Amino acid sequence: MQELAYFQSIAQNMIAADRERDEMLRAMDAMWHNRWQLPPPLQAVGWVHKVVSTDPHDAVRAGTRVLSAVAPRISVQPLNEDAAGRGQAERMERALAWHFRNATRRRRASVLRDVVLSALLYDEVVAQVVYLPAQQQAVRTLGASALAGGLAHSLRFGPFAIIVRNPQHVHVRYSDWQPEAVLLKQVMRVDEAAAFWGDVLVEKLQKPARGLLRRPAAVQRTAAQQRTPRNDEMATHLTIFDYMDTEQRAVWAVLQPDAAAVAEPTGSEQAAAIEILREAHGLGFLPWAAKVGGTTLHGGGLQRIPLLASVYQSRQWDTQNIVETLLASEVIAYAAAPRLKVEGPSAEVDVDYGEPGRVVHVPPGHQLNPLAAPGLDESLARIAERVAERMGKSTVPRVLQTADFPGGTAFATLNLATQSGIKSLTPYKELAEDALAEVFHLMLHWVQHSGEPLSAYVSKRGRRETIALDPAEGDLTQVLIDVELTADVPTDRMARINAASMAVRDLGYSRERALEQIGETDAKEVMAQAEQEQLAAARLEARKRRLLADAEPPEPNRRGFDPAAGGLPPVMADPEGVAGANTE
Repeated sequence: MQELAYFQSIAQNMIAADRERDEMLRAMDAMWHNRWQLPPPLQAVGWVHKVVSTDPHDAVRAGTRVLSAVAPRISVQPLNEDAAGRGQAERMERALAWHFRNATRRRRASVLRDVVLSALLYDEVVAQVVYLPAQQQAVRTLGASALAGGLAHSLRFGPFAIIVRNPQHVHVRYSDWQPEAVLLKQVMRVDEAAAFWGDVLVEKLQKPARGLLRRPAAVQRTAAQQRTPRNDEMATHLTIFDYMDTEQRAVWAVLQPDAAAVAEPTGSEQAAAIEILREAHGLGFLPWAAKVGGTTLHGGGLQRIPLLASVYQSRQWDTQNIVETLLASEVIAYAAAPRLKVEGPSAEVDVDYGEPGRVVHVPPGHQLNPLAAPGLDESLARIAERVAERMGKSTVPRVLQTADFPGGTAFATLNLATQSGIKSLTPYKELAEDALAEVFHLMLHWVQHSGEPLSAYVSKRGRRETIALDPAEGDLTQVLIDVELTADVPTDRMARINAASMAVRDLGYSRERALEQIGETDAKEVMAQAEQEQLAAARLEARKRRLLADAEPPEPNRRGFDPAAGGLPPVMADPEGVAGANTE
């Protein structure tokens, strides 16, 4: 096992390699959160009113809404195509979908929505798949008994936790084959870090030789104490560095006075690195799903091409904000411009803005003339419109952002515009699908590593059933997993349904495949429910026929009371019995 300095050196290199990427991602965050500063020349002008365009935020939000409204459809393909393999694949699909829903329920935000947002905003998705039984055992070893109890309570949502990380907090070393190593950096309060990592961190924080902290819990000091800080009370936060590759894991911390910045992985003269964990994890896999879109033809920050990449590189957003600021500021500045002009030897003209239509008395030798209201700068307005149109062309068409479209637009035209808008999201849709497929594959890796069967409760043919994936029956990881995200657009769904209906009716297309193409995440269950409904309808029809047969008259008069043969209804064969029944 290498020394801690070896892992710190690797961490420094990984952070340095992502500096260009992090600069671009910070710009993406600024546009997402509508943070923009006026250029210095405009800051000194008092009449300027800052206006920030929300077009980048709205474009990303629209793409997230379109791609994350429908649950992902999971398709598992076994490497062996026998009947047992196909049955196992179907059980995997249902079990993974059930546990994915539970993993989403335990989080404050939707896993699917965060994955799609990360793909659109950063062109990178990094998610950590945690198997809670293994995590519970680990925290008990570290001495964090309180956290272990909380993990036991959280098992009611299933054994998996899917944590979608901000790529700015994670550095991944990729090779031409796969992600090789992951470095997670987090700024935490000392008490939070001590509760999570337990005695292994608390004991080292309490060493007198450290001289920076006397107790693990962060203390709220009074204002007088803050004015005269003591050396051992200045460190209230920690930067936790968590490095992991396919074989080893190392975790260390660096004390810092606040949460304003991230500390260096090697520490400093005032705060040396505190080793928390250094071991060979023995998993045989890296429990991180890390996917990057864009291109491999360029390196560094140029590899990633987020939805707002061209807006950032061409500074379109800066141009739009400056033009909108000048346009709005000019209108506001001239809102109280003079409306009348007085000509004469004195200023004795008194204008009373009371009742409408009042008479103004102008003394002799004076003239009162109206002034035209300042007009809008057409050049600025035209430029603002052109920049807004260019912004829509660079990101997501307006038809996906709002429901506004010209009146009288033909349905075919609207559908074509919608389909074209969805096509602009294809790279990010594929990135999110690949990341989710890797998440599901890691869930199977955890089950295979644990050796414990994975149970799920699903609805099948209208009944609740329990299915189990047992790693003792075979290697669960020897499968191919595909995930499909369906865009939730009304026109698109109607077009899919019409096309699927025509394919089934005219081309003999598979009904199961047609249901999948219109967005059904469990086509087999839909077909099973339809079969049950048809059987129920057939049983009802058979029961009706039996009741009609019981009400038929004797053989000689049967033809006279057969509606199919043009006769009367069978009930008329016994009118007295009917009348008696009505009387009762």
